[in-house]
Amino acid sequence: MYSIALFGSILAAISLVMVAKPDAWARCIVRYSRMRYMHVLEILIRVGFGVLFLRFADDAKFPLTMKIIGYILLAVGVGLTLTPPSSHRRFAVWSVEKFSRYFRRAGLVSFAFGVFLIYTAI
Repeated sequence: MYSIALFGSILAAISLVMVAKPDAWARCIVRYSRMRYMHVLEILIRVGFGVLFLRFADDAKFPLTMKIIGYILLAVGVGLTLTPPSSHRRFAVWSVEKFSRYFRRAGLVSFAFGVFLIYTAI
């Protein structure tokens, strides 16, 4: 259950960076997308947290929601596994170019979601 709260805490912290410095966040996405190990690391993080969400969903205040999030994380992890790193990298750069003007607003929404995850886990 603390793993869900940890995920929520990480999400909330990252979201604050998105709100405070959206341009720096955009540069980080592009920079990290070019690192070879990031594709594999993203897969491992998504699958790992997906498994943890499923494992501890029944202990949360909203178990069905946590299970759905867990399955989504697993599905994205599997999808990334089937995606070549070069395509993943191109998608990251494209998404920054296309959506960076929305990062501040998206950061506020994801911060609220991170706080919700902490609340539901504790």
